[in-house]
Amino acid sequence: MTNRLLAAALVAGFTLAPPTYAGTYPDDVPALGYSPANMDSSINPRQDFYRYAAGNWLKKTEIAASDSDVGGFVLLGHNLEKQLLILITEASKVSDAPKGSPRQQVGDFYRAAMDNAHRDAIGLKPLEADMKRIAAAGGTPADYGRLAGRLQVAVGGSPLIMAGAMADAKDSSTGVMVLAPGAQLLEQDEYARPEHQKLRNLYHRYIVAMLHGTGESIDTAKTQASRILTMEAQAAGAMMTPLQQRDPANTYNIMTLDQAQALVPALDLRAYLAELGIAVPARVQVVDINAMRALQKMLTERPVDEVKLLLRWFLLASRASELGQPWRLQEEAFTKERKGLKIPPEQKQVVTQQISAQLYHPLSQLYVQTYFPDSTRRDITEMVGHIKDEFATRLRRNSWLDEATRNAALEKLSKIDIQVGYPQGWVDFSGLDIRPDDHFGNVQRANRFAFLREMAQVDKPVLNNRFAVATKTTPIAVNSAYNFTTNTIDITAAILQPPFYKPGADPAANYCAIGGVIGHELTHGFDSLGRQYDPQGNLRDWWTPPANAEFKRRTDVLVDQYSHYEILPGLMHNGAMTVTENTADLGGITLAHAALKRSLAKNPIPDVDGLNADQRCFVAWTQMWAYKARSERLRYLVSVDVHAIASVRAVAPLLHLDAFHKAFDTRPGDPMWRAPKDRVVIW
Repeated sequence: MTNRLLAAALVAGFTLAPPTYAGTYPDDVPALGYSPANMDSSINPRQDFYRYAAGNWLKKTEIAASDSDVGGFVLLGHNLEKQLLILITEASKVSDAPKGSPRQQVGDFYRAAMDNAHRDAIGLKPLEADMKRIAAAGGTPADYGRLAGRLQVAVGGSPLIMAGAMADAKDSSTGVMVLAPGAQLLEQDEYARPEHQKLRNLYHRYIVAMLHGTGESIDTAKTQASRILTMEAQAAGAMMTPLQQRDPANTYNIMTLDQAQALVPALDLRAYLAELGIAVPARVQVVDINAMRALQKMLTERPVDEVKLLLRWFLLASRASELGQPWRLQEEAFTKERKGLKIPPEQKQVVTQQISAQLYHPLSQLYVQTYFPDSTRRDITEMVGHIKDEFATRLRRNSWLDEATRNAALEKLSKIDIQVGYPQGWVDFSGLDIRPDDHFGNVQRANRFAFLREMAQVDKPVLNNRFAVATKTTPIAVNSAYNFTTNTIDITAAILQPPFYKPGADPAANYCAIGGVIGHELTHGFDSLGRQYDPQGNLRDWWTPPANAEFKRRTDVLVDQYSHYEILPGLMHNGAMTVTENTADLGGITLAHAALKRSLAKNPIPDVDGLNADQRCFVAWTQMWAYKARSERLRYLVSVDVHAIASVRAVAPLLHLDAFHKAFDTRPGDPMWRAPKDRVVIW
């Protein structure tokens, strides 16, 4: 289910499009994390630094049959998943855990999810009442409003419109209700671009099979599938592109509910909110005005039966994986082929990921207690201080900032609050009713719990819970993230393992791996998006015109550089869409290396394996990003991810560092050479 305007929630992470950690890898696969064994010393680093640094790993590592890619995030995620599954299965064996405790909720969710016999026996019963409601509805604005609201309650989304909440970008202390375009099953580009025709054909066959299973004839199902695909494609075509969504000027449209209603009179917004159980807010943020107008056009021009067909399909497809056979198996087969997998992930692994997303703090509490040592938290907190100090030093010496912008930047940096591992206070999940025999209900109640908790901040002080964005900033997410509207960084417990960090390891490797992550997140506060927010997290221009122009000139160099990387034949990177993350990568390795040099000035370390500290630093950065992916995964990432492909991240930022060129003695004419005039220093 896709709605990136709501999913983004103004969080910039180290990785945004997470893989599924389902594969099984043989024991002889070389682990990522700095190691000379992963290098290929037969390759000249001046010719191909990527293969020099990670060539042996690339030779020996294959993508698991049930994975779409493999790299540091995948392998660490796979190891994390094993740890979580141990905790989950242990919890599922406990029968006397107190109701509402993390162990009870995690254990009972797993028991219910793995009870396939019960799921098969009840069939479509969990959807029957809502199917009847759709069938009985008319085409009045109130009907459409109630149906959209009911679907969001029932399955967590609606193809017509979606409601959410976030901090007001211009008053970050207060929450605002967000109205966004409806959710869809494919990504925007996948509905339109010629290279995705194979996927659209697959999706059409999937719709036909699912509708046929509900009793429609094959011919009728084919006709209905074509209509569904047409409606979804038209809605997707009217939405902002991912690049347009990145600009707050496009999405910050504050108005009254009546003004929003005027954009889509065919759907009663008050009826919609009433069905959601939400009071009418003082104001709303309409994030995509053109999409609202397109919704109005669809509701007035399409026959009511076609709109209800779209709603019925969305209801079925959104919860197919929670149903019994044949629905669950149909969804599994579609996902397997869509991702180019050879075999589907095991059910226990899929359920582990689901628990991680829905019961994120209960499971995180069990994880931190078992696997996260306080010593790691102390060590990383100390490194954070060193890298933040290095950033401050560089801001003071920055040659292209004027004093007014420099002082504002230093103020913002000083107020960035960075926390490591897990929050000081956990979100209270104890009121969430998780039962051992109701998987569909558990998912529905967990979604409702999250939604109501989110909406409780509308027109009120925002919820500033840390490590609490599901799948992105929780302690069990392999990630690290900067939040624009709170000016905070969460470095999760899960990411503080190889290949990103190893206690007691070579400082050159640790600084240029996890230190690069820390520097990356700090830089997000000053990238093309983050720099638009002030120290309090409010959307405000604190730049002078000369500093603004110089910043854009420098980031334009990155836009041009990354736009020239060909990912697959004819598939080029979008340098404009990835510029914020590319800026953060450049800042990350720049700060990490500079902080390493400061550390070495006090505590020198010897050469190891014939490599000095600078050389090991840059090899460690590149090995962290060693990566292989199926073509389906690469096309998906290029379409939607604001990060560059990992194999590009492995080398592209290094080319701007004078220290890299000095470390490996690159020369004009070498493929790894980038002339000094073409190198850019931003921070």
